[in-house]
Amino acid sequence: MINYGALYFDHYTKFLGEPIDREVYKYSEEMPSIQILKYDNVFEECLVYTTLGLSKYTEIMGDYIEISMVVDGAFNSPGYILANTLFYCIHNQMHIGRGLAISGVENIDAAFVQKYNKSAVYFTELYAFPEEYSITCTDSNEKDGKLLLAFFISQSEYDYFATYGAEKFEDLLEEENVDPFNVSRSSVV
Repeated sequence: MINYGALYFDHYTKFLGEPIDREVYKYSEEMPSIQILKYDNVFEECLVYTTLGLSKYTEIMGDYIEISMVVDGAFNSPGYILANTLFYCIHNQMHIGRGLAISGVENIDAAFVQKYNKSAVYFTELYAFPEEYSITCTDSNEKDGKLLLAFFISQSEYDYFATYGAEKFEDLLEEENVDPFNVSRSSVV
């Protein structure tokens, strides 16, 4: 049996280097923890947050998945918000994949929402990373691991996504040349 935690950690080390920090989050004593690893010097003036341990929830997720989030500010909040968003998905038996948005960040970190006007987390395919980063290969008959990108969106962007779906929402972001790593960016809706 493959140790996906070690596999993902080696993958992160290959592409991101050594983490500068690590936070551990638990939903309950009975459930596996999720670690949020923090990396610097991957994208200019940004930090990369990656999950480690989400792949333990493959029965709920439907796949071996971990998440990366890149931000250019608000460096104390993303790990906590991401972990709590993921535990919400796990608790509600939600499959995480492209085109999932979770609102309610104000229930996790009201000050973050007030300051940055981002009240939801959107999950999609990776952006700006090397193509090889999106798959963690097992080099065996076991399933490869996948990586997705999460980024913050405004309530009006969330409402647009809920009304028109992932394709139109992502088309809008592309048309407006949105930098998903910019936490302070203005809403496009």
